[in-house]
Amino acid sequence: MRKLAVVLLSCLALTACAASWQQELRYKIVAKENQSSSEFFEVELVGDAPKGTLEPGQLKRQFLLTYEVQGAQVGDELLCSAEQEKGNAFGNSNVVTHLKNCKKA
Repeated sequence: MRKLAVVLLSCLALTACAASWQQELRYKIVAKENQSSSEFFEVELVGDAPKGTLEPGQLKRQFLLTYEVQGAQVGDELLCSAEQEKGNAFGNSNVVTHLKNCKKA
């Protein structure tokens, strides 16, 4: 029984620092940027970051490649699946934010 408890506690210790969060959020396109051979939309979060996010400040302003949102223009609002991931103690423990599946609202 003790061995089982040690194994379970070890597994919990290895995964306890890893975390993820996901939710659909509304963004507004505020600018279009041209850098080298790529075009980006600069988007800002509409409203406040929801509770439970791993790093709320990272959600406020993001950049999307323009080809990821066909037909969008500056001033349009988008619905995006926002994801945040935090690594564990053995890898990169920084929070990484991704916007996926953005579509015009």
